[in-house]
Parts: sequence; structure tokens; C-alpha cells
Amino acid sequence: MRYLSESFAIGALRRSVSIEQFLGPAFHHERRGIRWVAVEPCSNGRYRVVLYLSWDVGGELFGDLLEFPPLVPDADDGEVLAEVDDAAGALQLSEQVTGAVRERWANFGVAAEDYFDYVRSGRLPDPLTKDAATDIVRTLLTAEGGDERSTSWWLEGLERRTGCLHISDMIFWPAGRSWTAEEIIEHVVACTPIAL
Repeated sequence: MRYLSESFAIGALRRSVSIEQFLGPAFHHERRGIRWVAVEPCSNGRYRVVLYLSWDVGGELFGDLLEFPPLVPDADDGEVLAEVDDAAGALQLSEQVTGAVRERWANFGVAAEDYFDYVRSGRLPDPLTKDAATDIVRTLLTAEGGDERSTSWWLEGLERRTGCLHISDMIFWPAGRSWTAEEIIEHVVACTPIAL
């Protein structure tokens, strides 16, 4: 079994064993990367939430995530987001801050299995050409996108890579208009993200 139940995840942390979760794609300019979060017990009895952003240099045969170089050159290996007093609070905080899911925590080192799933079914082509993006949108429109995680990885990757934050609305909630994959990508190419 790949994932830990909530009680096993908390139990592992209380036994001073780190847990982690693969989160999906990340990008820095044109560099393709990945994100994952770890909850690590500290020597002072507290729990540290660490977000990792790494350059996606692996594949189906290499998935030692800690060996991947940082996504942002000269950045630290992981960003400590917080340190909290209890294990359950560390899980809750990491889920709130990073979008992690309670049912997908794994023992340290096991997130590589989710990374391999991502490589096989959810990773965007690099470079992401207009034709490749159109093919992905076409697959999503025809509901042949596979499992929920692959769909999520594709949508997040498309949003981050193109800057179009409403692409999922155009695909899944078209507001009275049916868009073709070509029309969606034409819109995405013309879309200018709003600075928040």
C-alpha cells in the first residue's frame, strides 16, 4: 500500500519518521520542475513543513527526488514553510499551504512512485508546443484524460506554463459555449495573466 492512513502518518511522525507527498508540476521560466512537500520531525520535538521545488531531470528509471537539482538555480534544497508543535497540525498546515491531500501522504522516499505516475501519464511535453497543448486539451475535452490526478497535473501544468488561469473553466465549465481544443489554445496564446 503506497499511502498512509491519517493515523499511520501521524504515528510515523511521532516516531520521528518523515513523510512526504508529490504535488505535481512547477515551472521556473522555461525550466520544467516538480513540487513535493515533506513533514519532518525536528530534534526539538516539533515538526517542520518543507516545500521542495526541483528541476525535473528524472524519468521512468530515475526518481530519487532528493537528488534532483533545485528548480531555481542557487536556491536551497527545500523551503521551510513552518514549524509546528504537533503532528496533526503539521499535516493540516501543509495541506492548507501547499494543496497536499490527506489521503496521499507516504513514507519518505515513496513519493517517487507518484513521480513515476506523473512521468508516465501527467507530465507535459517539453517544449510545450501549440500542437502538443492542443492534443492535451482535446484529450481532456473528450474525457479520455485518465485518472483524476493526471487531469489535475495536466491542468496545473497548462495553467502554470501558459499563464491562463481559467483554462480549466473553458474545458469543463464553458459557460454556454462549447469550445474546440483549437479555440481554447488560441485563447490561451492570446491570454495575458493579470498581476495580483
